[in-house]
Amino acid sequence: MFSDITNHWASEGVVALAQRQIINGYPNGTFRPEARMSRAEFASVMPRVFSQLPERQTKATFSDVFESYWASDAIAWVSQRGLFGGYPNGTFRPRQTISRAQAVVALVAGLEASQGVDAALTQSPNLLTETFSDAADIPDYARSAVTAALDRQFLEVLSSPRPFHPNQSITRGEVAALICRVLDIPAGLRVNKLPAMAAAQDRQAVFQQFLQQEAGFNAEKLAFLDKGIARSPYRAAVAKAPVRLQVPTDLPTPLKNTSDYPTRGDVFFVNEGGLDFLAPEVLSGCVCLSTSKDGQLSTRWLGREALVERQMWSSTKFIPLLNVVARANAFAPEADIDRARVRRAGSTGRGLSFHELAAGIMSYDNRIATSNALAVMFKQFETPERLEKWTQQMTGNQQLSFQGRYGEVPFIQQPELWDAHTKQVLLKAAGTSHRGQNLVSTYDLTRLLSMLGWHWQLPATGRILNLQGHSAESLIRAMGVDTARYVDVAFETLGLQPWVRSPVIISKSGFGRSDERDRTELTYSALVQFSLPRTGRNGSMPDPTAAYQRYSLCFTLIASQNTGNANAEARYVDALMAASVTEIIRRAATETL
Repeated sequence: MFSDITNHWASEGVVALAQRQIINGYPNGTFRPEARMSRAEFASVMPRVFSQLPERQTKATFSDVFESYWASDAIAWVSQRGLFGGYPNGTFRPRQTISRAQAVVALVAGLEASQGVDAALTQSPNLLTETFSDAADIPDYARSAVTAALDRQFLEVLSSPRPFHPNQSITRGEVAALICRVLDIPAGLRVNKLPAMAAAQDRQAVFQQFLQQEAGFNAEKLAFLDKGIARSPYRAAVAKAPVRLQVPTDLPTPLKNTSDYPTRGDVFFVNEGGLDFLAPEVLSGCVCLSTSKDGQLSTRWLGREALVERQMWSSTKFIPLLNVVARANAFAPEADIDRARVRRAGSTGRGLSFHELAAGIMSYDNRIATSNALAVMFKQFETPERLEKWTQQMTGNQQLSFQGRYGEVPFIQQPELWDAHTKQVLLKAAGTSHRGQNLVSTYDLTRLLSMLGWHWQLPATGRILNLQGHSAESLIRAMGVDTARYVDVAFETLGLQPWVRSPVIISKSGFGRSDERDRTELTYSALVQFSLPRTGRNGSMPDPTAAYQRYSLCFTLIASQNTGNANAEARYVDALMAASVTEIIRRAATETL
């Protein structure tokens, strides 16, 4: 109906109201859903929303509304019915935008007059503060109307307070959604009804689709593992990830069988039957879903052989980075790792930035050195025994081994980490080479990555010891440029790409062919957070003050194949990983995981 609403969260509401001739677009075929609505535009809609509303007072005259003005009749109409009026100086200010609070007041007033809606029914004197984190900003004149809107479910009461932004100008799309809720017009996005989402329930078809995309690829370069960040639609979101991860998450339907996030060093029970839907070639997996419950992070863990130690290839490379950041902050809590640089011990040069080196490990761009050489260099900051012990102390898994290297010599054999701002050396190399095995579980990687990404949501007992948020940001941004883009592909395949808002994708992949086991193995560890339009009550439009539902999950998978043909095995596990991640995202978005 309108050319610019296809990918807008309120599109169905806009169409529903336009079909009922309640709202109009512009002559050029647009609706401009993100445009701020003026007081005159809002007034012009009210006669169509409350067409039978009787007059309550005489017509007011406003010094800035002439009879020839396009909305003069509508302004007179809302004034005569007491929906909203002018200002003490006799003006109406028709071109001024209308705020969210003012819009709610007008709509509640219309319902009170037309349907006998009483004032607030709530028995809770704290309803506003329990619902809105900025309740103190709601003007006194609007507080009873906003409370009434919550009572009547025009605005939703969620499990955690959210901002209402009462004095923020309301958009045309938000007005459409609010009117749909007031008039109880069913019009809302149902994620599981999207055609691509429904089609993705055929998991074998999805896998075959991905396998076909592997044509022309081989073990040296794969379709999804090596897709790269350069053309990712979420490339610009990488820098915003740390800020987005600091916002609490919630779900419209509370997660079942949740528990508080486990204390650092405690192994948490994982539901080992929770990932039975994955293909048998997915040897092991661990998924952790999170939500906020009573202001605290609550999680649910699902697994398949989640505590079995395996060679997880390069997906473990973020562990020494995490250790370095935490130990640097233990020495200097105020030190921001974004200012930290790595150089040869005893050198007087500036060296290279921690963030640039960490990003090089994830992106495999080889601009400075290979990913392997950089990763083993960061292992040099701690002895093999102490790094292994530290990892065990964080996850609680005393069986893991983490003393190996990554097949190459360190980029810098004796590195030191120093603060370019304070000129202070934060860490020096331990002076011991790493030899041995890197054998960790999917639970270990999921636990460590979630401790990093959810740092701001976790209680102190669940955090990486000594890690400071201002330093965690640097590693989070580095992990956003991982060359593997399985989540990107999942969003596209499920038809969610136009709807996803505020995405966070941080991850680390690993790939190799084990001669010992005679098979190709692929691992992928990721923390994903995204928002989708919230489905309203009984299929109604989403509440415009809580229009998006945020989902947050962390997972690790390892898949393998042993046909004897390295290239065929590589293509198979790459397609299988893409299909597996797609299915996990689908189930998370439809709340069936």
